[in-house]
Amino acid sequence: MTEGINMLGHAHPAGFREGPRNDAGTMARYFGLPEDRFVRAAGLIESADRPEILLLQNPNPEAKVGGAVLYPSVWSKAYFRFGNPYGRVHRDFHYQVMFSALAALAEAGCDRMRFDNPMPGPPWRRDAYVCLLEATRNIRANMGGKISVWLREDEHDPTMPREVDASMAQYDLQKHRPVGISPHIREGMNMRTVFVETAAVALQKAKGLSPA
Repeated sequence: MTEGINMLGHAHPAGFREGPRNDAGTMARYFGLPEDRFVRAAGLIESADRPEILLLQNPNPEAKVGGAVLYPSVWSKAYFRFGNPYGRVHRDFHYQVMFSALAALAEAGCDRMRFDNPMPGPPWRRDAYVCLLEATRNIRANMGGKISVWLREDEHDPTMPREVDASMAQYDLQKHRPVGISPHIREGMNMRTVFVETAAVALQKAKGLSPA
């Protein structure tokens, strides 16, 4: 883990409704990666059956942004396994992916984190925002230390403040439960597979029962 003081980290969806990110070249250069390798990784995240996360660490110690993660958007194949982008928010998916993304940034030494909307474009949907609050609180409780998390300038509204700490007391937030994360290296890049389970399945397993 990199020891950082006020190290900035970003969490970005790997794609948009229209397709892959259009800033792939800029991001790849910033983190010292070949663009084609970065594009393949982003494409994998959006097309994989299970949620995949890519952790990027900037080799320049003076860089403004020390780390970034790419995570599956609501347009990804993995999200379609659990829910519909226009349907009810699938909180199990969002919570476990957001927790895993924040954990990766924290392990890289980031303590100031901007988390972009998993449904790029419109303001955050309320249930997805609550999942980010829960993930933030539970990262602090499970990993120690103080982290600050906020939204992009154009992705918040008065009911969902940009600084997530301003909302913590307004919601009945759920306690953390274990998240299955499998780290692996792909083309020299640090990736993690997230094994999303619904709350009902996790409860059955905790009781020693086989999921229905």
